[in-house]
Amino acid sequence: MHVQDRAAFLYELQRHVEQCRRDGSLLGLMLIRLRRINEVNSSFGYETGNQLLISVADRIAGILRQNDIIERVGDQGFALVIPALKNAGHASLAANRILDILEEPFEINGNSIKASMSIGISLFPEHAQDAESLFRLADMALANAMETNAGFKICTELPHDKTASPFIIENELRHALVNDEFILYYQPKISLATGRVCGAEALSRWNSPSRGFVSPEIFIPVAEQTNLMLPFTLWTLNLATRQFAEFKQYCKDFQVAVNLSATILHDTDIVDLVNRTIKIWGIEPGQLILEVTESAMMVDPKNSIETLKRLHDVGVVLSIDDFGTGYSSLAYVKRLPVKELKIDRSFVMNMDKDKGDAMIVRTIIDMAHNFEISVTAEGVESQAILDQLTKLGCDCAQGFHMARPMPAKDLHVWLHDSPWGVERGTKSAAG
Repeated sequence: MHVQDRAAFLYELQRHVEQCRRDGSLLGLMLIRLRRINEVNSSFGYETGNQLLISVADRIAGILRQNDIIERVGDQGFALVIPALKNAGHASLAANRILDILEEPFEINGNSIKASMSIGISLFPEHAQDAESLFRLADMALANAMETNAGFKICTELPHDKTASPFIIENELRHALVNDEFILYYQPKISLATGRVCGAEALSRWNSPSRGFVSPEIFIPVAEQTNLMLPFTLWTLNLATRQFAEFKQYCKDFQVAVNLSATILHDTDIVDLVNRTIKIWGIEPGQLILEVTESAMMVDPKNSIETLKRLHDVGVVLSIDDFGTGYSSLAYVKRLPVKELKIDRSFVMNMDKDKGDAMIVRTIIDMAHNFEISVTAEGVESQAILDQLTKLGCDCAQGFHMARPMPAKDLHVWLHDSPWGVERGTKSAAG
């Protein structure tokens, strides 16, 4: 395998991007690097190190599809182009498969050498619209994977130009609402009692023709500071409740969650809009969860409590998102008509290594249960953390270990095929 320079590879990658653009399909880019190649070179010589890289490429090539392409880029790694992906989750599955087949040591020149790899992943069109940006984002993900000794990291957003003025973003948002540029992604929620899906959180994504996928961290603050938050929330509610019927056929206890911002929580029309929306789409009030952050409630506690009580009277389920990062306490929460707390991911992601985080999670679970409030843990990224949460009596979990956010069409597939999805034979009964 010859070593290809970056410019030549980017030219080839752009051709595949254009083909996927025409086909309307998803493309994955993986940058793969051997972590300790310099040690191999020092211990066994450059010839052995080079042969190791060739052997790694050959082993990876053995599991690729006919249209997948692996190229040697630079002295220490590879670039893998995976066109026509079925969904974003398949990129993660492919990365795990590559890491699995590289577990077995390589026998080179009489030496048994273990190849420890890291992988950075970016996706077209989800993360970027051109080869240069795809490569840059995959390289950033790879650097993070190398730094954290992770097997792989996937890019989650395109770092758009944050210097664009709020006025420009506001005008583009108005255009986006009129031209249907927003889509909903869904991240499944798992019941730890059954090990099966019990609902999903709806997450808004803006697919701008000029900017690609724009992070919510950019457009949500602008929407909150203008009069766009109410129509945007209404759009989210309408689509989530309409698509709910498609998901409920797989799971009779399925609930869909929608986030409410601070400005919406203080809008006098929101209760009537929620009530009208669930009636239009025939959804039972208890099948809709409305998530509100601690910080949103604390902006104006008196009016927040009044709005939450009115929403509770409608019959929807109220949830406090990112719990533990704000200023409220469970003593304050017990005054609210909430049925769920979602523990912020910052406490969950390292609780298997940080005793302090584990103690915080345990305390929140125990105290919430004393108030008859269920608990969902966010940011679950390993089986070890999931097992620990189960032992602590946590009710539900969300995280990349079970599923990443995905479009509605991919959630249909996930509900049917994932081990976390519905049990076989239950679809008709649930419908």
